[in-house]
Amino acid sequence: MDRFKRAFAVGHLSGHRGNRGVSNLFDRWVLPGEDAGAYGLRLAVRNGYLNFYVKGQSVGEMRLVGGSPSLRLHFKYKSSIQNGSSQIGAGGQSYNIVDASELAMAGPDLIDNWIRTAETYAGDEKRFVDDLVAVTAGAIDLEMGLPADQDAVGEDRTAPRMDMVVAQGSEVAFWEAKCAVNSELRARASYKERPESHYCEGPRVIWQLRRYQRWMSRPLRISQVRNAYVEAAQLLLSLAELWGKQGPAMDAWRELAASGEKTPVFLPPGIVVGGYCPTRADGLSRVENNAYLAKIKSFGEHEARLRRHGVTVVTVTGRPNGPVLPSLGPGCISAEEREVC
Repeated sequence: MDRFKRAFAVGHLSGHRGNRGVSNLFDRWVLPGEDAGAYGLRLAVRNGYLNFYVKGQSVGEMRLVGGSPSLRLHFKYKSSIQNGSSQIGAGGQSYNIVDASELAMAGPDLIDNWIRTAETYAGDEKRFVDDLVAVTAGAIDLEMGLPADQDAVGEDRTAPRMDMVVAQGSEVAFWEAKCAVNSELRARASYKERPESHYCEGPRVIWQLRRYQRWMSRPLRISQVRNAYVEAAQLLLSLAELWGKQGPAMDAWRELAASGEKTPVFLPPGIVVGGYCPTRADGLSRVENNAYLAKIKSFGEHEARLRRHGVTVVTVTGRPNGPVLPSLGPGCISAEEREVC
């Protein structure tokens, strides 16, 4: 079983604050609970590296190689390989590795070019997630990747991602974000799955949430996730302090870090539905917004069906200007519909 962890050597990075590219990246980091603007970055801690995002789209991964920072960029974000870069392929994808010496020459214009290019690949659901992060100070992770379990059955051998991880006080909870136009939220047929953990029919999002539950129910997973996010909170605090950040996110992370082994991890995830068309960086209105309005009008019966499976559903009909995610508690996503009191 691959262990779920969050780790990064912040102490080693502190010696590279004078690196021009590193400083430029962290200058653009905007903490949760604050609007990132058109090209502000979000930051997530992984197992041994940091992931920078713009509008929910990954920009690059920062690692420490031999104690020095390097940045892995998709080749589409970096049109030419400059001195000090190398190129690697992974899973059919090509990436450029920007080493410490090249990072040291990366001025704000070059960094902004990488960010603006990455932003053009951000889809509506990713943009919706960034809108949520802007009003959710306790956001502590994006795109939580779940390690596969080799001894799992059927499609549970691989695991989906959780869109948002949130510190709600001293507790950890999860949210799946969908735009109202996503067909996985709705179905005329009742939900069915086979015992081998295969989806048959009905709202596909139910299957996704039940896969989260099954993954978390396997031995040691809850404790791994608890320890990982207590550690992530401590690391995010250290990074924020290192770069002189301030904001309500630091209070949220501090509370979670202090809770330690007492931190409850609540399942199942809630679903937050975007009933509006997120804006692009240029701020121009989009014709797709009419499709969103039509879908949200017809969503009521589908929302009721999801709730009968035990799902918490929150619908957001416009870009939020304040917190919209309620605190979640323990529960279960049932394969069978049931009456909701």
